[in-house]
Amino acid sequence: MASRFDAALAAICAEGGWTLPQADAEGRARFALREMDFTLSAPDDRHLTFLHPLFPAPDEAPGLAARKLARMAAAAARERKAILSFHEGVFYLHAVVDMTKTRAEDIPDICRDFLNDCDWWRQNHAFFT
Repeated sequence: MASRFDAALAAICAEGGWTLPQADAEGRARFALREMDFTLSAPDDRHLTFLHPLFPAPDEAPGLAARKLARMAAAAARERKAILSFHEGVFYLHAVVDMTKTRAEDIPDICRDFLNDCDWWRQNHAFFT
């Protein structure tokens, strides 16, 4: 029996016309889509996590940039489902899906929404940093 993670990967790849990636030793599958690289993982086979590195923190006035980005993230949360996070000097966008409450055939739409959010952030973050 295939795992929920395997079913989600298969559904995303079938919808996108992409080659099924091989998961690494930690169970993460990486997609390289031009500037939209992202990683999928589901260590517990319940929660599917999408992760995309957006941009490094600005060198000048990082506190000011972080406050501007926090305001932007709060405003974006009304329409965008992905969450802005920060780790080791890099801003990331991530989304988590409870696969026990989501049908595998709905995962490609969630992936599309995530990639649209990634694109929106990549296009708009320069106004706030």
